[in-house]
Amino acid sequence: MNKKEIGLDRWQIQMQASSFLNLCKKQSIDVFDCTFKNSHISFYSPVFERMHIHHTFPDAVLLNTTGMLGYFFRSLKKPAFVISILLSIGLWMFLSQFVFSVEIHGEDSMCKKAIQDTMHSLGYNIPFSADESEIKKELKMRLSDKVAWLEVEKQGSSLHIAYTPKEHAQIKQTSRKQLYALKDGMIARFDIKHGEKIAKVNQIVHKGDLLVANSLSDSKGSLQELDVEGRVYAYTWKDVVVYAKPQDIKAFSYFEMLMEARREVTKDFHKEDEIIAENVLQFTKELGKIKMVIHYTMLQDITSP
Repeated sequence: MNKKEIGLDRWQIQMQASSFLNLCKKQSIDVFDCTFKNSHISFYSPVFERMHIHHTFPDAVLLNTTGMLGYFFRSLKKPAFVISILLSIGLWMFLSQFVFSVEIHGEDSMCKKAIQDTMHSLGYNIPFSADESEIKKELKMRLSDKVAWLEVEKQGSSLHIAYTPKEHAQIKQTSRKQLYALKDGMIARFDIKHGEKIAKVNQIVHKGDLLVANSLSDSKGSLQELDVEGRVYAYTWKDVVVYAKPQDIKAFSYFEMLMEARREVTKDFHKEDEIIAENVLQFTKELGKIKMVIHYTMLQDITSP
Protein backbone atom coordinates (compact mmCIF):
# COMPACT_ATOMS: atom_id res chain seq x y z
CA MET A 1 0.00 0.00 0.00
CA ASN A 2 1.56 3.31 -1.11
CA LYS A 3 1.45 6.62 0.75
CA LYS A 4 -1.35 8.05 -1.39
CA GLU A 5 -3.58 5.09 -0.57
CA ILE A 6 -2.95 5.61 3.13
CA GLY A 7 -3.48 9.36 2.89
CA LEU A 8 -1.57 12.47 1.77
CA ASP A 9 -2.61 16.13 1.67
CA ARG A 10 -2.72 17.65 -1.84
CA TRP A 11 -1.71 21.33 -1.94
CA GLN A 12 -1.47 24.15 -4.46
CA ILE A 13 0.52 27.36 -4.21
CA GLN A 14 1.62 30.16 -6.51
CA MET A 15 5.31 31.07 -6.16
CA GLN A 16 8.69 30.52 -7.75
CA ALA A 17 9.82 26.89 -7.86
CA SER A 18 13.31 27.65 -6.58
CA SER A 19 11.98 29.61 -3.60
CA PHE A 20 9.50 26.82 -2.83
CA LEU A 21 12.15 24.10 -2.90
CA ASN A 22 14.61 26.14 -0.83
CA LEU A 23 11.99 26.75 1.87
CA CYS A 24 11.01 23.06 1.94
CA LYS A 25 14.66 22.10 2.40
CA LYS A 26 15.27 24.75 5.04
CA GLN A 27 12.14 23.84 7.04
CA SER A 28 12.62 20.06 6.52
CA ILE A 29 9.17 19.64 4.96
CA ASP A 30 8.52 16.34 3.15
CA VAL A 31 6.86 16.85 -0.25
CA PHE A 32 5.98 14.34 -2.98
CA ASP A 33 5.02 14.42 -6.68
CA CYS A 34 5.64 18.12 -7.18
CA THR A 35 4.19 19.55 -10.38
CA PHE A 36 5.43 22.91 -11.68
CA LYS A 37 3.37 24.80 -14.26
CA ASN A 38 4.32 28.41 -14.83
CA SER A 39 4.26 29.85 -11.30
CA HIS A 40 1.70 27.31 -9.99
CA ILE A 41 2.97 24.43 -7.90
CA SER A 42 1.02 21.33 -6.90
CA PHE A 43 2.46 18.88 -4.36
CA TYR A 44 1.59 16.21 -1.80
CA SER A 45 2.70 16.07 1.82
CA PRO A 46 2.00 13.92 4.92
CA VAL A 47 -1.04 14.90 6.97
CA PHE A 48 1.10 15.56 10.04
CA GLU A 49 2.92 18.34 8.09
CA ARG A 50 -0.31 20.34 7.68
CA MET A 51 0.32 22.94 10.40
CA HIS A 52 3.96 23.24 9.36
CA ILE A 53 2.95 24.00 5.76
CA HIS A 54 0.33 26.54 6.84
CA HIS A 55 3.00 28.32 8.87
CA THR A 56 5.66 28.19 6.15
CA PHE A 57 3.38 28.86 3.16
CA PRO A 58 0.44 31.00 4.35
CA ASP A 59 -0.92 31.26 0.79
CA ALA A 60 -0.93 27.49 0.17
CA VAL A 61 -4.39 26.01 -0.53
CA LEU A 62 -5.29 22.54 0.71
CA LEU A 63 -7.19 20.88 -2.14
CA ASN A 64 -8.00 17.49 -0.61
CA THR A 65 -6.67 14.50 1.28
CA THR A 66 -6.21 11.21 -0.54
CA GLY A 67 -6.71 7.60 0.54
CA MET A 68 -8.14 6.21 3.74
CA LEU A 69 -7.31 9.30 5.79
CA GLY A 70 -9.14 11.44 3.28
CA TYR A 71 -12.23 9.23 3.53
CA PHE A 72 -12.01 9.39 7.33
CA PHE A 73 -11.71 13.19 7.44
CA ARG A 74 -14.61 13.61 5.00
CA SER A 75 -16.71 11.23 7.07
CA LEU A 76 -16.09 13.31 10.18
CA LYS A 77 -17.99 16.13 8.52
CA LYS A 78 -21.11 13.93 8.48
CA PRO A 79 -22.98 14.14 11.84
CA ALA A 80 -24.50 10.67 11.45
CA PHE A 81 -21.07 9.09 11.04
CA VAL A 82 -19.64 10.89 14.08
CA ILE A 83 -22.65 9.90 16.19
CA SER A 84 -22.37 6.25 15.11
CA ILE A 85 -18.64 6.22 16.00
CA LEU A 86 -19.30 7.72 19.43
CA LEU A 87 -22.16 5.30 20.06
CA SER A 88 -20.00 2.34 19.02
CA ILE A 89 -17.19 3.41 21.36
CA GLY A 90 -19.64 3.98 24.20
CA LEU A 91 -21.34 0.63 23.62
CA TRP A 92 -17.99 -1.17 23.46
CA MET A 93 -16.80 0.47 26.69
CA PHE A 94 -20.08 -0.42 28.41
CA LEU A 95 -20.18 -4.05 27.24
CA SER A 96 -16.47 -4.62 27.93
CA GLN A 97 -17.24 -4.33 31.64
CA PHE A 98 -19.44 -7.44 31.49
CA VAL A 99 -18.72 -11.15 31.30
CA PHE A 100 -20.74 -13.16 28.78
CA SER A 101 -19.07 -16.55 29.20
CA VAL A 102 -17.24 -18.39 31.97
CA GLU A 103 -14.67 -21.08 31.16
CA ILE A 104 -13.43 -23.32 33.97
CA HIS A 105 -10.13 -25.15 33.42
CA GLY A 106 -9.32 -28.15 35.59
CA GLU A 107 -9.47 -31.93 35.77
CA ASP A 108 -11.63 -32.71 38.80
CA SER A 109 -15.32 -32.66 37.78
CA MET A 110 -16.45 -32.37 41.41
CA CYS A 111 -14.36 -29.23 41.89
CA LYS A 112 -15.62 -27.81 38.61
CA LYS A 113 -19.22 -28.38 39.69
CA ALA A 114 -18.46 -26.80 43.07
CA ILE A 115 -17.02 -23.71 41.36
CA GLN A 116 -20.07 -23.44 39.09
CA ASP A 117 -22.48 -23.76 42.03
CA THR A 118 -20.48 -21.26 44.09
CA MET A 119 -20.47 -18.72 41.24
CA HIS A 120 -24.25 -19.13 40.98
CA SER A 121 -24.78 -18.79 44.73
CA LEU A 122 -22.66 -15.63 44.77
CA GLY A 123 -24.95 -14.10 42.14
CA TYR A 124 -22.56 -14.24 39.19
CA ASN A 125 -25.14 -15.06 36.53
CA ILE A 126 -24.30 -14.18 32.92
CA PRO A 127 -24.01 -11.38 32.00
CA PHE A 128 -22.34 -9.82 35.03
CA SER A 129 -19.75 -7.19 35.82
CA ALA A 130 -16.47 -8.81 36.85
CA ASP A 131 -13.98 -7.83 39.52
CA GLU A 132 -11.38 -10.58 39.08
CA SER A 133 -9.69 -10.09 42.45
CA GLU A 134 -13.00 -10.10 44.31
CA ILE A 135 -14.23 -13.25 42.51
CA LYS A 136 -10.92 -15.00 43.24
CA LYS A 137 -11.08 -13.99 46.91
CA GLU A 138 -14.66 -15.21 47.32
CA LEU A 139 -14.05 -18.52 45.52
CA LYS A 140 -10.90 -19.27 47.54
CA MET A 141 -12.73 -18.49 50.76
CA ARG A 142 -15.75 -20.66 49.91
CA LEU A 143 -13.73 -23.54 48.39
CA SER A 144 -10.67 -23.59 50.65
CA ASP A 145 -11.30 -27.26 51.50
CA LYS A 146 -11.60 -28.34 47.85
CA VAL A 147 -9.15 -26.24 45.81
CA ALA A 148 -5.38 -26.14 46.31
CA TRP A 149 -4.74 -23.38 43.77
CA LEU A 150 -7.06 -21.08 41.84
CA GLU A 151 -6.56 -18.30 39.29
CA VAL A 152 -9.13 -15.95 37.74
CA GLU A 153 -8.43 -13.93 34.60
CA LYS A 154 -10.71 -11.90 32.35
CA GLN A 155 -10.02 -12.19 28.62
CA GLY A 156 -12.28 -9.84 26.69
CA SER A 157 -15.84 -10.80 27.53
CA SER A 158 -14.84 -14.23 28.90
CA LEU A 159 -13.85 -15.09 32.45
CA HIS A 160 -11.31 -17.91 32.74
CA ILE A 161 -11.05 -19.81 36.01
CA ALA A 162 -8.23 -22.34 36.41
CA TYR A 163 -7.83 -24.57 39.44
CA THR A 164 -6.15 -27.62 40.90
CA PRO A 165 -8.07 -29.72 43.44
CA LYS A 166 -6.77 -30.53 46.88
CA GLU A 167 -5.69 -34.06 47.58
CA HIS A 168 -6.74 -34.69 51.13
CA ALA A 169 -4.14 -36.62 53.05
CA GLN A 170 -5.35 -39.45 55.17
CA ILE A 171 -5.35 -38.80 58.90
CA LYS A 172 -2.37 -40.56 60.36
CA GLN A 173 -2.81 -42.87 63.31
CA THR A 174 -0.48 -42.41 66.26
CA SER A 175 2.45 -44.82 65.93
CA ARG A 176 6.13 -45.23 66.73
CA LYS A 177 7.07 -44.73 63.08
CA GLN A 178 9.65 -41.97 62.72
CA LEU A 179 9.18 -39.19 60.16
CA TYR A 180 11.71 -38.98 57.33
CA ALA A 181 12.00 -36.42 54.53
CA LEU A 182 10.51 -37.80 51.33
CA LYS A 183 12.09 -35.03 49.23
CA ASP A 184 14.68 -32.28 49.44
CA GLY A 185 13.68 -28.93 50.89
CA MET A 186 14.16 -26.26 53.56
CA ILE A 187 12.13 -26.75 56.75
CA ALA A 188 9.37 -24.14 57.06
CA ARG A 189 7.40 -25.40 60.06
CA PHE A 190 6.53 -28.43 62.19
CA ASP A 191 2.94 -29.53 62.85
CA ILE A 192 3.89 -32.15 65.42
CA LYS A 193 1.65 -33.48 68.20
CA HIS A 194 3.97 -36.27 69.33
CA GLY A 195 7.65 -37.02 68.69
CA GLU A 196 11.09 -35.49 69.09
CA LYS A 197 12.17 -32.92 66.49
CA ILE A 198 15.56 -33.68 65.01
CA ALA A 199 15.70 -31.02 62.29
CA LYS A 200 15.23 -27.28 62.76
CA VAL A 201 13.27 -24.57 60.95
CA ASN A 202 15.22 -23.11 57.97
CA GLN A 203 17.45 -26.21 57.87
CA ILE A 204 18.15 -27.72 54.44
CA VAL A 205 17.21 -31.41 54.45
CA HIS A 206 17.50 -34.14 51.87
CA LYS A 207 15.38 -37.13 50.98
CA GLY A 208 15.86 -39.81 53.65
CA ASP A 209 16.92 -37.46 56.47
CA LEU A 210 15.35 -38.14 59.89
CA LEU A 211 13.10 -35.25 60.89
CA VAL A 212 11.10 -36.49 63.89
CA ALA A 213 12.35 -39.32 66.11
CA ASN A 214 10.38 -41.78 68.27
CA SER A 215 12.67 -41.59 71.28
CA LEU A 216 13.96 -39.01 73.74
CA SER A 217 16.86 -39.15 76.19
CA ASP A 218 15.85 -38.34 79.76
CA SER A 219 18.05 -36.70 82.41
CA LYS A 220 19.62 -40.06 83.28
CA GLY A 221 20.63 -40.72 79.69
CA SER A 222 18.14 -43.52 79.11
CA LEU A 223 15.90 -43.53 76.04
CA GLN A 224 12.19 -43.00 76.41
CA GLU A 225 10.05 -44.26 73.58
CA LEU A 226 7.56 -41.80 72.09
CA ASP A 227 4.55 -41.96 69.82
CA VAL A 228 4.96 -39.98 66.58
CA GLU A 229 2.15 -37.96 65.02
CA GLY A 230 2.20 -34.92 62.75
CA ARG A 231 3.66 -33.47 59.59
CA VAL A 232 6.67 -31.42 58.57
CA TYR A 233 6.35 -28.68 55.97
CA ALA A 234 9.23 -27.44 53.85
CA TYR A 235 9.94 -25.14 50.95
CA THR A 236 10.63 -27.26 47.87
CA TRP A 237 11.62 -26.42 44.32
CA LYS A 238 10.83 -27.87 40.93
CA ASP A 239 11.36 -26.92 37.27
CA VAL A 240 8.50 -27.81 34.94
CA VAL A 241 8.86 -27.92 31.14
CA VAL A 242 5.85 -27.59 28.82
CA TYR A 243 5.68 -27.50 25.02
CA ALA A 244 3.28 -26.13 22.42
CA LYS A 245 3.28 -26.21 18.63
CA PRO A 246 4.05 -22.81 17.02
CA GLN A 247 0.78 -22.86 15.11
CA ASP A 248 -1.05 -23.26 18.40
CA ILE A 249 0.43 -20.09 19.89
CA LYS A 250 -2.31 -17.49 20.24
CA ALA A 251 -3.00 -14.65 22.66
CA PHE A 252 -4.34 -17.10 25.25
CA SER A 253 -1.80 -19.89 24.67
CA TYR A 254 0.77 -18.44 27.09
CA PHE A 255 -1.85 -18.57 29.85
CA GLU A 256 -2.83 -22.14 28.85
CA MET A 257 0.82 -23.28 29.00
CA LEU A 258 1.08 -21.83 32.50
CA MET A 259 -2.10 -23.69 33.46
CA GLU A 260 -0.60 -26.94 32.17
CA ALA A 261 2.56 -26.34 34.19
CA ARG A 262 0.58 -25.56 37.33
CA ARG A 263 -1.52 -28.69 36.93
CA GLU A 264 1.68 -30.71 36.58
CA VAL A 265 3.36 -29.24 39.64
CA THR A 266 0.27 -29.55 41.87
CA LYS A 267 -0.90 -33.01 40.84
CA ASP A 268 0.65 -34.60 43.96
CA PHE A 269 -0.29 -31.83 46.37
CA HIS A 270 -1.62 -32.66 49.82
CA LYS A 271 -3.94 -30.53 51.90
CA GLU A 272 -2.25 -27.23 52.86
CA ASP A 273 0.39 -27.59 50.09
CA GLU A 274 0.66 -24.42 48.01
CA ILE A 275 2.65 -22.61 45.33
CA ILE A 276 4.73 -19.81 46.82
CA ALA A 277 6.42 -18.43 43.70
CA GLU A 278 6.37 -19.00 39.95
CA ASN A 279 9.14 -17.76 37.64
CA VAL A 280 9.37 -18.32 33.88
CA LEU A 281 13.01 -19.20 33.19
CA GLN A 282 12.79 -19.84 29.46
CA PHE A 283 10.33 -19.19 26.63
CA THR A 284 11.97 -20.23 23.34
CA LYS A 285 11.46 -22.12 20.11
CA GLU A 286 13.21 -25.49 20.14
CA LEU A 287 13.06 -28.27 17.53
CA GLY A 288 9.98 -26.81 15.92
CA LYS A 289 8.11 -26.39 19.22
CA ILE A 290 7.59 -23.59 21.71
CA LYS A 291 9.30 -24.50 24.99
CA MET A 292 8.50 -22.92 28.35
CA VAL A 293 10.49 -23.69 31.52
CA ILE A 294 8.95 -22.54 34.81
CA HIS A 295 10.66 -22.66 38.21
CA TYR A 296 8.31 -23.22 41.16
CA THR A 297 8.86 -22.65 44.85
CA MET A 298 6.33 -24.58 46.93
CA LEU A 299 5.36 -25.14 50.54
CA GLN A 300 4.76 -28.89 50.94
CA ASP A 301 4.24 -31.61 53.48
CA ILE A 302 7.44 -33.61 52.91
CA THR A 303 6.58 -36.44 55.30
CA SER A 304 3.32 -37.71 53.77
CA PRO A 305 3.58 -40.07 50.77
